[in-house]
Amino acid sequence: MPATKISVRLERIGSYKAPLYNVIVVKGNKKQHTKVYSKIGLYLPLYSSRFFFLNLKDLSFWLSRGAKIKGRLSKLILNLLKF
Repeated sequence: MPATKISVRLERIGSYKAPLYNVIVVKGNKKQHTKVYSKIGLYLPLYSSRFFFLNLKDLSFWLSRGAKIKGRLSKLILNLLKF
């Protein structure tokens, strides 16, 4: 029986020229219509300080379950952990 793939990625919820992203944990690699397990953060790129909130406790839980971090989110997390 194959193991299910779990991804941690960004989901755009903002409108035109006003981006706003949720950090979500999803089943599979599909872009849309996937099962969302949990919302663990928020990213607002238009603010001067680029507001980025992430629940590290939930992130470590999902990474221990075998989740993979996808796309631009990996660079955002690395920048967050530098401070």
